[in-house]
Amino acid sequence: MTTGTNAVTALAQPAGQWLTQRAQYATRELGDCVEWNANKLGGAPVLKGTRISVAQVLAELGEGQSAEEVAADFDLDVVLVKKLVQGLAVCLDRPVS
Repeated sequence: MTTGTNAVTALAQPAGQWLTQRAQYATRELGDCVEWNANKLGGAPVLKGTRISVAQVLAELGEGQSAEEVAADFDLDVVLVKKLVQGLAVCLDRPVS
């Protein structure tokens, strides 16, 4: 994410470069916390090192639980849950062409 002086720099960049950087950031964030493995839940995306599906985490958040509550319920690191949400938010925050 861009904050402070980086935000000014980001605004001065061409739109294509900004979108590329955001996509790269989202890919890194999601790559740090999501894995696909045919031997885990039939290949559905899961949080790294677990058998907890990304869909389950998102469903729990959608039901109103906080990231901290989801982490506690599934014995997860709250940082992992927050990285998932952040990565997805950045990934989806782009214009439709």
